[in-house]
Amino acid sequence: MKKIIALLLAVMMLSVCLVGCGSKPAETPAPEASQPADATEPAAEPIEIVFWHTWTDHHLEAFQSIVEKFNASQDKYVVIEQQQPYSEFDAKLLQSVSTGTGPDMAPMFASTAVNYMEDGYLNDYSKFINDPEIGIPNFKDQLAEGYYNEITQWGGDEIYLFPVLFGSEVLYYNKTMLDGLNMTAPTTWEEVETVSKAIRDEYGIPGFGTDSETDTFQGWMIQNGSDYIDVANKQIAIDKDTAVKYLNWFADGCKEGYFRLVGEDNYFSGPFDSQAVGMYVGSAAGVGYVLAGIPAEGEEGHFEVGCAPIPQGDTKYISSWGSTVACLARDDEHAQGVYEFLKFWTQPEQLVDWAIGFGTMPAYKDSVNDPRFQEQMNSNIAVEALVAEYDYANYLPAVLGADTVRNNIKEMFLSVALGTADAETAFDGFVASANAAMNDY
Repeated sequence: MKKIIALLLAVMMLSVCLVGCGSKPAETPAPEASQPADATEPAAEPIEIVFWHTWTDHHLEAFQSIVEKFNASQDKYVVIEQQQPYSEFDAKLLQSVSTGTGPDMAPMFASTAVNYMEDGYLNDYSKFINDPEIGIPNFKDQLAEGYYNEITQWGGDEIYLFPVLFGSEVLYYNKTMLDGLNMTAPTTWEEVETVSKAIRDEYGIPGFGTDSETDTFQGWMIQNGSDYIDVANKQIAIDKDTAVKYLNWFADGCKEGYFRLVGEDNYFSGPFDSQAVGMYVGSAAGVGYVLAGIPAEGEEGHFEVGCAPIPQGDTKYISSWGSTVACLARDDEHAQGVYEFLKFWTQPEQLVDWAIGFGTMPAYKDSVNDPRFQEQMNSNIAVEALVAEYDYANYLPAVLGADTVRNNIKEMFLSVALGTADAETAFDGFVASANAAMNDY
């Protein structure tokens, strides 16, 4: 509750007045001309289901098409999509839900959902998914095990997030450079070091970097058998020796010039395209930006791009960046409408095109195996790598304070890589700050 109150106070300080978006009432069909008016029962008004989102341009057009198809497929519900400004979305959603004027559904990550869950704002999908008449019998089997575990991590059989798409990171590499070195894409972190040193020695540039220091660090820990958070006791459970080892490993690479931080570039696609770094870990959905920045074949600076799954350790793991939807409806009638729309949306007929439009992959295996998506996968190097690593996807506990823990990890990582703190001191400071954040609730 303290989290909600604190965020509401922040919202009240906004200078922009946030007003609820109105919706156009659905028209009631006129009685058929062949029947007397007094013999016709009034058509029941469809139940309005409001969905908030931030999509624009072709994503908005694609989603509006899905909404129109759903509304035309039945007459019990009418979905009304309402676009919200990206910069105001979180604050506006929180304010509207807490005052009882919010939408029936909205995109939401697990780390955000836990805050709404604490005050009972989220509806449980399981009562619909497991229903013998309207349910999805193979729901669990359609998802990667780690993805299913993520949406059911809060105990019991409850499901508070409904998956739509799956995304994560992949390894982009300059294939032309690696071919010149007679090397292939690294599959382990030891190989990353070896290839990075070879790139530095041959081409005079750093060999490797990562867009997200936090996700990469988390991956190193899990891949090497470390725990992450002790949920019951609200304590960091990362193995200190493993953390110190990898913090120093990356910092040493930065000092010796075969690793680098992204710095003010924010994303590595720019430095990668200008051949200022040989490989990097970044979002699979960003492949379009990568390819767009490379000079055309025959022009100076052109090179071939390769894409591979994230290098692995003893335990297979990649970050789960799932696209999930939370049900915020205040009664079962609207909650069932949310569920019926999501069930429609996540059928291959709709979901494949939606995934292709976002440059990522569907969450459900029947859509992944759809011939249209298979064709897309074979023509998109990042999606192909993403599908290859999908079964490695797993989650980290979404607890109150988890977002602060992520920020603390980045601060620790950067302080060691930049040489402003030694690894042991930085790690001890991280643990203290992260524990305090989780116990502030």
